[in-house]
Amino acid sequence: MLQEKDWHIHFGDCITHMAELPRGCFDFSVFSPPFPSLYAYSASPSDVGNNEGLRGGEAKLHLSFFYRQLARVIKPGRVCVVHVAQIPRMKRCGEVGLYDFRGLNIRLAERSGLVFEYDWCVRKNPQSQAIRTKSRELQFSGLEADRAKSRGALPDYLLKFRAPGENETPIQSKGEVSRNDWIKFAECCWSDIRETDTLNVREGRGEDDTKHICPLQLGVIDRLIRLYTNPGDIVFSPFAGIGSEGYQSIKLGRRFYGCELKKEYFDAATHNMNRAKKLCEVSSQTLFG
Repeated sequence: MLQEKDWHIHFGDCITHMAELPRGCFDFSVFSPPFPSLYAYSASPSDVGNNEGLRGGEAKLHLSFFYRQLARVIKPGRVCVVHVAQIPRMKRCGEVGLYDFRGLNIRLAERSGLVFEYDWCVRKNPQSQAIRTKSRELQFSGLEADRAKSRGALPDYLLKFRAPGENETPIQSKGEVSRNDWIKFAECCWSDIRETDTLNVREGRGEDDTKHICPLQLGVIDRLIRLYTNPGDIVFSPFAGIGSEGYQSIKLGRRFYGCELKKEYFDAATHNMNRAKKLCEVSSQTLFG
């Protein structure tokens, strides 16, 4: 599928494209699905992020079709990790509280045949989240007005699923995850991830964007790739965005296959993949030149 190239990004809708791919063609998948009604990604009707309805709405239907295809393209016994967060209900729609987006992804993935095995919690700074989201539930003004409505910061969740069946190639490459690494990685809450450890989001912004890009931290991707892949494996991101998962995959000696619907993101991802490849070439020359 990749043949002589180390990476490929398909420009278009991931759901229809996955249906065209051979069964069991990817060794690992890590990604952030579009968060409906929370972030604006593109104007395409295929974009899950443009759908406001989660309670039986179009977003739920899109994600259902998505997980069916994802389960088909992951090799038996191999892992996919889905990065999600809980979604505040829209006050403009007369709603209050949180929508259980974490639970929705678990239920839809299980219906597709994937096995839910674990989830990590990734700590978020409450002060910076209060400033970024303007959430009154986190702000001092809300605390002083009526503490009954106050809540803590919303963490990220990393949902670990495994495709049914036996893994034919054990993940046991030496030097990837030490015992000391595992002592840290095995903590149920990752509190040492830097929220600013991301690729440059400005490269993917379009003129008509109304909300910000929120890429997955490189430190998170680094840990997951080292945990769940061997060198040379193919990492898949169906929502490649600006190429964060691919960037780390190439740097760690893996191959990458992604899909991206938005042109600005696709261009930024292509640039970042080429940049990662050059960094690897420079590193190799420094070591052996």
